Amino acid sequence: MIKMIFKLIGLFLLAVVIFLALSLWKGGDPFRWFGYQSEQAGEILKEKSEDLGKEADRIKKRTDSVRDTTKKVTDGIRKTGDKVKDFTGSKTDK
Repeated sequence: MIKMIFKLIGLFLLAVVIFLALSLWKGGDPFRWFGYQSEQAGEILKEKSEDLGKEADRIKKRTDSVRDTTKKVTDGIRKTGDKVKDFTGSKTDK
């Protein structure tokens, strides 16, 4: 466990040294490139999430429409069944 902690501290120090070396040598260009790439990825994610939101709304409207139609058909069948029972006299009076 102690060896792992020392290795993590060593990796952290190495990362700090590399960060400082790149900052001094390149003047921050690698970090700006990373920032630009992150910004482009964010824009793409935003566009795709809007598209997915529109698709989800369309699917919800379609399922609501199907649910309403199914309910109307079920109610119609139930009413027709009641009328048939009334007509044939098989419905019991309470």
